[in-house]
Amino acid sequence: MVCSHNNHQQHSHSAPSAAHQDNLMLCPQCDMLVALPPLAYGSKAVCPRCKTTLSARWDEPRKRPIGYALSALFMLVLANIFPFINMRVAGLGNEIRLIQIPEVMVAEDYASMATLFMVFVQLIPAFCMVAIILLCARVRLPLGLKEWMARVLFQFKTWCMVEIFLAGVLVSFVKLMAYGDIGIGSSFVPYCLFCLLQVRAFQCVDRRWLWQDIEPAPRLNRPLTVGRTGMRQGVRSCACCTAILPADQVRCPRCHTKGYVRRRHSLQWTLALLVTSVMLYIPANLMPIMVTE
Repeated sequence: MVCSHNNHQQHSHSAPSAAHQDNLMLCPQCDMLVALPPLAYGSKAVCPRCKTTLSARWDEPRKRPIGYALSALFMLVLANIFPFINMRVAGLGNEIRLIQIPEVMVAEDYASMATLFMVFVQLIPAFCMVAIILLCARVRLPLGLKEWMARVLFQFKTWCMVEIFLAGVLVSFVKLMAYGDIGIGSSFVPYCLFCLLQVRAFQCVDRRWLWQDIEPAPRLNRPLTVGRTGMRQGVRSCACCTAILPADQVRCPRCHTKGYVRRRHSLQWTLALLVTSVMLYIPANLMPIMVTE
């Protein structure tokens, strides 16, 4: 994709009218107000200060994510129908399908792991693909339902653990190869394709474009200066739909998501989590991770 941005944005100090507020966006990384230029197909707009991608205009912005999402769902169905892996030890063979993994975990008193597998590896990714299809295809749905689906889609995006599960399976292969012959089933390749296709579907959905297609952003009754940060102008960006809101407005009127200019004690929380993760990282690499009987 070709990078496209207006060099005049960084130095402009004019106050855009309300009619031009649709082209304004606060950078989610450096908080600078940017006036987005008209984007040609296959191009993207980047922040002139921190070079963060602000918006992208894909070729076929509707057909492309729908195609990837439909293909991902088809591969997920195939991955659950056919055997996923097979193992042969001392002349005894066994095979398992993805849909059988929760049953085995529950039988071995790992109900919590079975729940996590179903939610983060199966249900959430499938829901996100269905949401992309319905929203991009402009299926006639109530406005409230569309807003809820878009909000949940971008909130659940980071909770799709498909590639994490696939990495765990590959690590287990290395361990179990010492005990017998491990082979991949006919659904292993479809599952790998599902992992790639769902990532690609997410990449082809532009957050700003999708929300503008659902409902216009709320208007601000104040002048805004391009090239200055939102905090200095008393505004903030909605983390879900990228709408520009007054700094003291907690709930976004478009996506109904709560947000703040600054998270309370964010630096303290970040430092505490960082120190704790470093402390846990050392025993995680020194102690056994799996016991095979």
